[in-house]
Amino acid sequence: MQDPPRPATGYPYPYPYPNPQQPPPTNGYPNAATGTAYPYQNHNPYYAPPQPNPRAVIIRRLFIVFMTFLLILGLILFIFFLVVRPQLPDVYLNSLSVSNFNVSNNQVSGKWDLQVQFRNPNSKMSLHYDAALCAMYYNRVSLSETRLQPFDQGKKDQTVVNATLSVSGTYVDGRLADSIGKERSVTGSVEFDLRMISYVTFRYGAFRRRRYVTVYCDDVVVGLPVSSVSGKMVGSDKRCKTY
Repeated sequence: MQDPPRPATGYPYPYPYPNPQQPPPTNGYPNAATGTAYPYQNHNPYYAPPQPNPRAVIIRRLFIVFMTFLLILGLILFIFFLVVRPQLPDVYLNSLSVSNFNVSNNQVSGKWDLQVQFRNPNSKMSLHYDAALCAMYYNRVSLSETRLQPFDQGKKDQTVVNATLSVSGTYVDGRLADSIGKERSVTGSVEFDLRMISYVTFRYGAFRRRRYVTVYCDDVVVGLPVSSVSGKMVGSDKRCKTY
C-alpha cells in the first residue's frame, strides 16, 4: 500500500484558505463588507508639518512684551505712591467778614473779605497751584466769584491767601431773598458757602502729577443781624474739605 502524496515544501500556499462566510474580494481591493482597510503609510520622506505664520508669531511676541511692560510700569507706580504717598493740601478758612450787605427787591449787594490758609502736608513733594476760582454761595446759588493768584508751596509749607469778592445789585430769585431775610431775622446770622477750584501740580524730582482739586468750606456762619450791614465769621478758623 502506498502513502498518500505530500505537498511540496518550500513554497507557500498561493492563497489563504477561503472563508465560506466571506465573499471573495473583487478587483483586488479590500472587502467593503467587512469594513477593513489597509493602514495608510506616508511614503514621502520629505514631508514636513506646516510652519506657524511669522506675522502671528511677531504679534504674539509684541503682545507679551507690551503686557510685561505694563505690569512692570504698574508695579513701579505702586511702589512709588506707596513710598511717596501724595496727599491733598489742607485748607483752612481763617477769617471771613461781610460789609455793605443788602438784600432788597430781589437784589443782593455786598463785599466779602476772606483769608485762607493752605498747608502742604507732603514731606517729599512740593505743590504748584494754578489760578484758583473762588466763589461765594448761598444755598448752592453763586453770589460772587474771583480768581486767586497762582503760587508755589515747598514741602510742609504754609501759605496765607487774602481775597475779596464783591457784588452790586445782582438779581436773585425771590425765594432766595426771602430765605436770607428770614435767616437774619431768626438767628441774626447768615450761613455762606465758599468754594475754590484749582489745578494742583505735585512735584517730586522729575516726577509731575497734575490733578483737579476742589475745596469746600460749607456752612460758614457770619453774624449779620437785620439792623446791620456788616458782620464777621462766628467762631475760630474753619477747616475745609478737599477733593
